[in-house]
Amino acid sequence: MTRTKTNTSTRAFLSIEEVAALLGEHRSTCYRSIERGDFPVPVVTINGRLRVPRRAVERLIAGKPALRV
Repeated sequence: MTRTKTNTSTRAFLSIEEVAALLGEHRSTCYRSIERGDFPVPVVTINGRLRVPRRAVERLIAGKPALRV
């Protein structure tokens, strides 16, 4: 079974690494913020992996309040 790379512009959820890159932060900074509970967008766990709704990140970047899950 081979894994294909999915275009991030079409996926509903992003990895923490992808979110960090979009926000211009280091992934460790994002993980620490999630652990403290002050990450500015909702984080969900899917199959044991942390994921962030892309729509919330787009709203944050646009200066709008992030939607809560």
